Amino acid sequence: MSDHYQVLARKYRPHTFGELVGQTHAKKTLVNALDANSLHHGFLFTGTRGVGKTTIARIFAKSINCEAGVSSTPCGTCATCIEIDKGQSVDLIELDAASHTGVDNMRELLENAQYMPTKNRYKIYLIDEVHMLSKSSFNALLKTLEEPPEHVKFLLATTDPQKLPITVLSRCLQFTLQQLTHEEILGQLKFIMDAEGLSYEEPALSQIAKFGDGSMRDALSLLDQSISYGKGTVTSKDIKAMLGLVHHDDIITLAKHLFNQDAKSVIEFIRNLSHRGENLTNALKDLSSLFHQISLAQIIKDDVESDIQELADNISNQDLQIFYQMAINGVKDMSLSPSEQIGFEMTLLRMLAFHSELNNTPSTEKKTLKITPRSQPSPTKETPKNPIQVEQPKAEEATKPAPNTQLTLANQQEWEALILSISFVGGAKMLIKNTVFDSLANNTLTLTLDTQFANLLSEHVQKSILESLRATYTELTLVVNLDKPAEQTLAQKETQANNQYLATIQQEFLSDEIVQKLEKTFNARVDVNSIREITKH
Repeated sequence: MSDHYQVLARKYRPHTFGELVGQTHAKKTLVNALDANSLHHGFLFTGTRGVGKTTIARIFAKSINCEAGVSSTPCGTCATCIEIDKGQSVDLIELDAASHTGVDNMRELLENAQYMPTKNRYKIYLIDEVHMLSKSSFNALLKTLEEPPEHVKFLLATTDPQKLPITVLSRCLQFTLQQLTHEEILGQLKFIMDAEGLSYEEPALSQIAKFGDGSMRDALSLLDQSISYGKGTVTSKDIKAMLGLVHHDDIITLAKHLFNQDAKSVIEFIRNLSHRGENLTNALKDLSSLFHQISLAQIIKDDVESDIQELADNISNQDLQIFYQMAINGVKDMSLSPSEQIGFEMTLLRMLAFHSELNNTPSTEKKTLKITPRSQPSPTKETPKNPIQVEQPKAEEATKPAPNTQLTLANQQEWEALILSISFVGGAKMLIKNTVFDSLANNTLTLTLDTQFANLLSEHVQKSILESLRATYTELTLVVNLDKPAEQTLAQKETQANNQYLATIQQEFLSDEIVQKLEKTFNARVDVNSIREITKH
């Protein structure tokens, strides 16, 4: 290694369009324009940090000023190309608008635009973060953009194009650069590590690519840091320690406690993570990511971890959407919490309080997820008190028939009894509860599904329903029609029963003498919507 260390983001900065990672649409347009020598006078590159705005601008500057001629493949060896790569070209004027916002700076700069280039074909103005210019500076720039000299090209870059005047936008060709994908960043990280002759673990590089969040520069800066931390090697263990990441198995275990509605185990597990010095904010982000993976697993079954698939089969999509929203909002609220641990605990307790399955699923149908502990045994889960249930069918009606029997159904009540006697899971369970019995003839069961749940009617969910039915009944075919049900579905009846029970609780609370006395003493009113059933674990 040389005495002067060059950071990876600069050492491996692309010098040609061929070396550029991603940005295919922008690259194709610029390459075609250069090869045809059909060049506009103003180009605007927009996008988040580290996606290649100034890099593309410099490659473009080399392409039009290369001594070998205008083309999409600058030679890279002539004096002009070398000067631009080193930032020493007198005809490439780079301006950081964030530190030169005044109109005087812009006027001085543009006064020289009328003069011919010192030695190159074009005089190029590269203005970074152009949205930071003042209104007067934009007015000065606009005059030159309207009637630019033939020897002048403007390359503008910004992370916030919304702040640019429409008059400037309309006079430039705009290229919106996309965030780089995880695969694009990972591929470049592997290429750099191989080029440097350094050892690495691919999962570690994948984690760095994830933290890059679409920015190649951010990912390379993190790679630099991890190489220093690991003394030339990049391992998952070092990345976890450096970034304060929580082990994937811990996040899975925490999710299982959450889905089992085991509040005591959730709190104990969080406190164990805190005691070990884990970054709880990152843990909450990882939990959000896990909810996303579980949601995908309910739709796409291919290449899914067994633990994630188990979670996907035992939680409704409705709960997942609520949990995900609470998790990302919990991350935002972390800085406002008295401590990181309190913020994490309150976020998960909020999820438990709004767990729909807690109130809507009869306790006989609940399946406790098996937890393989990494650091402590899982406490035994107690049965919730006062579960809210719909009026159940008689015992003889709900008794599960022996295998390979003929299915006989005559009405909606018998259909609901059958639903409660068979263990449907995941999306199949939610779909089947929102159906109404239509008919059963020639071993063909016809149901009507409420149209608002049409998104659940996938091939995978129908297959899951049939598999559950055929485990008992032979030669059964299923037909599901989308329409407004003529009568209430089981899900609607459960919701209605839950609301009635909740209304009873609220009325009893408001009728309490102590509550009424408190309202009178403090001249206050109880928020009825805040009254919820409290279930102890």
